[in-house]
Amino acid sequence: MPAKRTEPSKNATHQKAGFKYANSVSTDIRKRFAAVRRQQTLAQRAAEGAQARLDLDTGAQVLPFKAAGTA
Repeated sequence: MPAKRTEPSKNATHQKAGFKYANSVSTDIRKRFAAVRRQQTLAQRAAEGAQARLDLDTGAQVLPFKAAGTA
């Protein structure tokens, strides 16, 4: 069976597909990576804060749970 060539339904460079051309002179990859690092740091801090709220207090006492039907 011969190979069948398929084309995407939308052109990848079509404006409605979300593509916006920017020439290399007007882009700064260092700024983009810095922004990504900031976003990751903020997400990590938010996750740590959420985990801290779930952790037990340092003075909390954990008691064993007695299952029903045991003496």
